[in-house]
Amino acid sequence: MRNWPSWIPNPTAWMSAVLLILLFRGIFVVIRIIFQMGEPLMAISPKLRFLLYFAALLSPILLIAVAHHLLHMFLDRYAPSSRSPGMSTAEGLLPSLMSWWEGFYGWMAIGLAIVVSGLIQVIFLPSFNSLYDMLTWWDELRDLFTLPTLYRVITAAYLYQFEYLVRNHLMAVGAGTQSERE
Repeated sequence: MRNWPSWIPNPTAWMSAVLLILLFRGIFVVIRIIFQMGEPLMAISPKLRFLLYFAALLSPILLIAVAHHLLHMFLDRYAPSSRSPGMSTAEGLLPSLMSWWEGFYGWMAIGLAIVVSGLIQVIFLPSFNSLYDMLTWWDELRDLFTLPTLYRVITAAYLYQFEYLVRNHLMAVGAGTQSERE
């Protein structure tokens, strides 16, 4: 089925990376709107400001988990052969443990992708004016197709490929341990 080495991300890793970048753009817009609406409350109490920042920091995990769960509900219904081994069918409204893992891993992958893309830009771009360009990708959709976004997609794809390899290794080790018991 696959004729390329394991260090090249598979199509699922690329798809996950692109969807993660697009989902993160939407999440950021929602967080920005919530902060604009909550600004008067933050001026009243420092505790509310802290709670709002904490909720904003952790909310992408919930949103990615719910998006993962809904996507798998859709895929289970219309493309059941696309389910990966070891995944149960998505049922109910609450995300499963694997969806929560994908939410956590997706949030960590996007964070690391932002750090790596920033590092690449600082090292390889000649002037500090490029730092301004590095931060403008947040502004609008027109900045979606930029070099920093490409760096983020590539980094996230390799992180998802790494997770895929680790997951397959753990399933193989688990299968070997289970066959030894029998």
